Amino acid sequence: MKAVKYHGPRNLEFIDIPKPQAGPGQVVVKIVFCGICGTDVHAYSLPGIFNWELVLGHEAVGYVEEVGEGVTCVKVGDRVAVGPPGDCGHCYSCNTGNPNTCIHGFPNTLGIGPDTQGAYAEYILSKFPQNELFVIPDSITFEQAVLFDVLGVGFHAVRRSDIRVGDSAVVLGCGSIGLSIIQAAKLAGATHLIAFDPLGSKRQLALEVGADYAFDPGNEEDVAKARELLWRANGAQVCFEAAGHPSAIQTCVDLCMPSGQVMLVGSDSRPYELVTSAIGHKQCDLKFSFVYTKEEIGMLFDLIGAGKLDTSPYSLLKVPLEDAISKLEELATGKLNVARVLLTPNVEG
Repeated sequence: MKAVKYHGPRNLEFIDIPKPQAGPGQVVVKIVFCGICGTDVHAYSLPGIFNWELVLGHEAVGYVEEVGEGVTCVKVGDRVAVGPPGDCGHCYSCNTGNPNTCIHGFPNTLGIGPDTQGAYAEYILSKFPQNELFVIPDSITFEQAVLFDVLGVGFHAVRRSDIRVGDSAVVLGCGSIGLSIIQAAKLAGATHLIAFDPLGSKRQLALEVGADYAFDPGNEEDVAKARELLWRANGAQVCFEAAGHPSAIQTCVDLCMPSGQVMLVGSDSRPYELVTSAIGHKQCDLKFSFVYTKEEIGMLFDLIGAGKLDTSPYSLLKVPLEDAISKLEELATGKLNVARVLLTPNVEG
């Protein structure tokens, strides 16, 4: 079968690899769509994201093709989303209510962990189907379901934050993750929901999904307007960094109210210089957020099915698997402006 292998930044290869077969407790999934994630784009363009080889692709949906002995959670023909392997049930994180930080989860995630075979391919092998495969409700299309990863990251960040009804919130970065944060923060009851992005098209999307204001972080007048809107508490109660850029972290810190919270959601390999004497007096909480839990995927599917989470603003471009490398280059250089590029390894679905 065809696949795209990552060897390093701007070093990918379109190759043939054996089609996987399901052993006991395993499931083979035929891929319909695999989204090109921002993490994939960063790994393609920047060193320090993945220091190992793998077949990329961790935002996938498809059909169950083959079920191994002992598997009862799915059956052949089921429509499924393929997520992280979830909790091992044995490590400290899993046993203290934080399965998304399971020490075995990241290295075993398809398309993320070292030498894994992700969904930039025609088929994937799920070794942890009980935790890794999410049956897609009949009321949700593949196009909606494939957004589970990007929606889940923003959804989890808001649930992990301290935001309360009536709080003001700032979101830096209006890409796919930022848009999901805006929607979730709106559901949580945020007021004065302020979005920042240097691109006008993304600021418009932010307004469409629920932001009250959308500003350019590079425009001093826009930043000043945001400060005026946040005068009551001298800043926002919660600022979400979703751009994956050091300057966005600084803007979040600057706009956070004293004793407020900065949620670090974006992923980036560039260092951020933290000057404690400049911000220590604000007593802000800096808190990281990482992916989501399997329970939250069920919540997302319920919200999408009920029409409470809108997937329509997320523009989708469907392309053949062989275009993966060229589309990564276009995304990395800013020549392509869509919410998600969907690879279609099996065009017939």
